[in-house]
Amino acid sequence: METTSKTSSSSTQQRSTSSIEKKAREGEADIQKAWQDATGALQSLYSQASEKIQDTVQERPYVALAAAAGIGFVLGGGLRSVTGRYLLRTTAELVLPGVLATLRGEED
Repeated sequence: METTSKTSSSSTQQRSTSSIEKKAREGEADIQKAWQDATGALQSLYSQASEKIQDTVQERPYVALAAAAGIGFVLGGGLRSVTGRYLLRTTAELVLPGVLATLRGEED
């Protein structure tokens, strides 16, 4: 009787382990598919952004240069200085109304 219980317990444990391994493989396949989808989306986003930046640089090089200089100034910590805060406030007062009008589809 002991042998039958041990064998039954052993086969149940093997089925349980097999079931866990199967679920783990399915989970791994789901993760791989999600990773591939995310990678594809990022590559698509990167190519779209790259094309847009290239078009902007070719069509309006001074705007692109000004944007790059502004981003460099901000990342370099320029907003901490008095001059940086002044430039930010002045730029916001001069540029923001035009940007908002453009986004609304209005012309100057």
